[in-house]
Amino acid sequence: MVMLPVGVTLRDIDGGPQYFSNKDPRSAWMDSHIMLGAWMEQPADATQVGYAVAMGNNIYWNLGGKAGDPEQWRADYDLIRAAGMHVSAPDTTPNSGTETVAYDGWDEADMQYGAGANGWNPAAPNANLDDCLPAGSECGYTVAKWSYTGQPTGYGSPGYPINNMAKHQGYGKGVLFWMWDSEAAVFLGYSDILSADSYWMTDPDLEANSQGGCAFFPHSENICYGANPVGLTRIQRALPANYAFNVTRLQTLSSTLNHQSKPVVVDVETGCPIYGGTECITPPAMKAAAMHGLIAGARGILWFQHNFSGPCTDYTTLIDGSDPSTGDYNCQQTPGVTIHDVVLNIKAFNQQVSSVNNALLSPFADSYVSHTGNVAAMAKYDGSHFYVFAASGTPATPPPANQSVTFTVKSSGATKVTVVNEGRTIPLVNGTTFTDTFADANAYHVYRMD
Repeated sequence: MVMLPVGVTLRDIDGGPQYFSNKDPRSAWMDSHIMLGAWMEQPADATQVGYAVAMGNNIYWNLGGKAGDPEQWRADYDLIRAAGMHVSAPDTTPNSGTETVAYDGWDEADMQYGAGANGWNPAAPNANLDDCLPAGSECGYTVAKWSYTGQPTGYGSPGYPINNMAKHQGYGKGVLFWMWDSEAAVFLGYSDILSADSYWMTDPDLEANSQGGCAFFPHSENICYGANPVGLTRIQRALPANYAFNVTRLQTLSSTLNHQSKPVVVDVETGCPIYGGTECITPPAMKAAAMHGLIAGARGILWFQHNFSGPCTDYTTLIDGSDPSTGDYNCQQTPGVTIHDVVLNIKAFNQQVSSVNNALLSPFADSYVSHTGNVAAMAKYDGSHFYVFAASGTPATPPPANQSVTFTVKSSGATKVTVVNEGRTIPLVNGTTFTDTFADANAYHVYRMD
């Protein structure tokens, strides 16, 4: 056991190490795993569930389709359970069991219905303010509350039992950008697992002053609030480092209105998710974005695996990229990068994360590390070793190419630095200092003090 250096304090992960087991024993699996999974996959059979396992995913965030419905067929929960997968489930069936560790409620109630508690017509098809009662008013709180508590019962069942099982509801630009903090924070009270999506690598709208501009430069008259605010440049917007904001914004909101600290899952696109868009993420940027989310404190990754634009329009990307018989398996999403390559890169990232799963779930070691250069870094202590996770760039601040970064750590008796999963070590000078190179904005490294 390494002694804790003077000045270093330990801080629990968001929610604490027993957050889920304290809610319900059926959710306890999530306490011991960084949650890795895709949004709205629709596996049809055991083979397709096996694709998720083979790529290192361990949970489905929601599911497309419906078990037993021939028009939108999906594998039932017994097949998911048999493969060792888990699910934040949109419903239950007679075969539901230990695979279900959470329930998934409404998605983006903030964007669809606004920050209000008016009535709602759940049978209306518009998914916008026209469905609120009266039409044109705001009822997002009503929808989110119903998905979380089942109240009012007159709206029917959300599709799953209302009990202590953890629940996840994702939000969007309303919570992240457009609402006052006091308005946005209300939504977070209706979810036990927090997430909100903004796709920095592929969504040019995030350059607007009303989105990324004010998010990163709220006091800038030129960028945020002046007579003609310019917002972000493309190079400021299209940065993997910006995905940290999707985590830290939710952490900050969760601390208001007496909300407790809650686990955050970071959404990362795997392709071209913007309708009519022209930008697609590359695998190196995808992995770097996910790492920046973890460094910011996320307890899981939600791979957004739908391609709504680009050359490989596809709503089952990870399944098609795992099955050589599909037409999209060899489709080049970006030049030289096939859908199968995307799957292989997610698999590689998942393997990296799984290899340091326990470290990521360990307490933060605050004040353990400082550094030069433009990188984001965090330190962890697993009871035996200190780890430093570092990724190039910080929000809205592009890093230089091939930057040399020097890290200074508190002396703990370590004599060398192992760069995890890279097959190399770095000298730890005087037990406190080491230097490494970060090639570009997609670069990241994990260091273990040995």
